[in-house]
Amino acid sequence: MNKFIIIVLLTVSIISCNSKKEDHSGHDHVSEEKKVATIKSTKEDKHNENELHLTKEQVVSANIIVAKITQEKIRSSVAVTGTIEVPPQSKATIYAPLEAFVYKTDLLPGDKVRKGEVVAVLQHPNFIKLQYSYLEAINNFNVKKADYERKKMLLENEITSRKSFQIAEGIYHSAKSLVISYKSQLKMANLSPSTISAKGIQQYVYIKAPISGYVVENNLNKGMFLSANSEMMEIIDNDHMHAELNVFGTDITKIKKGDEFIFKPSGVDKQYKGYIKLISQKVNDKTKTVNVHGHFEDEKNVLKSGMFINAQVLLEGEKIFAVPERSIIEKDGKSFIFLAKSDVEFIPLEVTLGITDGGFVALKKIQGNSFDINIVTKGAHFLKGKLIQKSGGMDGHVH
Repeated sequence: MNKFIIIVLLTVSIISCNSKKEDHSGHDHVSEEKKVATIKSTKEDKHNENELHLTKEQVVSANIIVAKITQEKIRSSVAVTGTIEVPPQSKATIYAPLEAFVYKTDLLPGDKVRKGEVVAVLQHPNFIKLQYSYLEAINNFNVKKADYERKKMLLENEITSRKSFQIAEGIYHSAKSLVISYKSQLKMANLSPSTISAKGIQQYVYIKAPISGYVVENNLNKGMFLSANSEMMEIIDNDHMHAELNVFGTDITKIKKGDEFIFKPSGVDKQYKGYIKLISQKVNDKTKTVNVHGHFEDEKNVLKSGMFINAQVLLEGEKIFAVPERSIIEKDGKSFIFLAKSDVEFIPLEVTLGITDGGFVALKKIQGNSFDINIVTKGAHFLKGKLIQKSGGMDGHVH
């Protein structure tokens, strides 16, 4: 009897334990289901938080345009620096021909002048002395010329000796050379020999612009003394400006004549385009760079000689997936584009960007890894505003 009671009690105990284990297992299963449901719910919440639903009227009003991601030719580039310069024939430096005093100067840096226009007036006894010497040399030449012609005639008639004629001939040629010498000196001093011969000694020397352009430097003031060969003024013609680019020797083999380059001068917002015209054949020993000469257009004459520029020389490219620059928005240091789920439904996708060329940006990586999608190519910033207005940010994004 006692054995029977013990067996019954053991059986009841085992059944009870199994029942508890089954109940515990059931609880675990329910917990897992709740956990999965919670994660799924969280993802759906994030999906709903980032997904935008607009009306057709809003899409039309915001001028939102949708298109597929396309492949574009994106060119890589070489970063270089340089300056805006003018060719040698478009720059003129005016020096004082002799010691002189400044009698008149009216020009300021920035003034435009025409070739042949008077830019300064000088005076000095040295100019008077040079003109006097020229006139004296002309008078002496006329006397020697007459004596030479007379003795030449006498020699032809065998009235004078050949030696006497040769002496007269030598003196005549020396006098002629002296006149030519003074005439050249007068021209270098901006004095006209013909005017001096016709009107006599001129008190003032009129310095004229050798080229048309703009005065960029004027070192003169009225009454100042100038030593011979001192710099008076500099004039630059901006009609033929170019870019002098400095390319490192390690990059020069990537560049060839005809390649395009883009640049922005310091302090100027506008971007300019040009092309490579000439490539130097020598590497600078100090800077280890090669000089590259580029041409560009500046229709509004904004750029100035000497401006520092940062430039990108565009190289040969290849076709890769790219999106318009205007389709990209930035948030918290990340880049996004908008997937067009339908005509009125839009979802932000995080992207990793590559280089930019011609208004397009290369896509290195896109959320979801599919490039065969429709995206918003115009109106992305309107959607960004709506998204921020809806959720207060973009902390979560669609997965």
